[in-house]
Amino acid sequence: MEQRTALLLGATGLTGNLLLNLLLQSPNYQKVTIYVRKSINLTHPKLIEQIIDFETIDTTVEADDVFCCLGTTIKIAKTKEAFEKVDLHYPIKIAQLQKNAGSKQFLVVSAMGANANSSIFYSKTKGLMETGLQKIGFDSLHILRPSFIDGERKEKRLGEKIGLILFSIIEPLLVGPLRNYASVKASAIAACMLQKAIENNTGTFTILSGEIKKWE
Repeated sequence: MEQRTALLLGATGLTGNLLLNLLLQSPNYQKVTIYVRKSINLTHPKLIEQIIDFETIDTTVEADDVFCCLGTTIKIAKTKEAFEKVDLHYPIKIAQLQKNAGSKQFLVVSAMGANANSSIFYSKTKGLMETGLQKIGFDSLHILRPSFIDGERKEKRLGEKIGLILFSIIEPLLVGPLRNYASVKASAIAACMLQKAIENNTGTFTILSGEIKKWE
């Protein structure tokens, strides 16, 4: 079995932390590097923790596959500019650095409705991120667009919580294409990302909630 190397962005978030555990357990990966602002105090033979400043980073690491689970909210970021840094500029910046360093695959969590031409700020930001990544030219680019993400977060997101409650009521009615609007568990997103990376298919792929739910 070929053992690969990985770089994970967003390891302290809900989906990123679940994905980190899967990567460390996977026999397909021999080394997993994470970029963090402060130590997560985890020791594992495969794990390499790098404390970085996302604003100034210009270095790279050995990584066949790059997984990006970076994401915030306007409430946490405080300003649109700060939000764009986390959800748009940081992913593209590191993606370009890693492409130049030889990384072949990039897998990223975007959002349902991402559209660079959207009049909705959140959707437009995610859409611009997707467009920027596509221009970099990875051999394999997987863009996951989940609807509401279900899981226990460290921070409280009231709007997301209300959305999940509403979706749990109407979800039985979501069939066919409407299945892509169903909420999806963070654990399923993490499992889907890992599996898509292992499959190592060439091309650009957009994966919606309906497909991601297969991993629940």
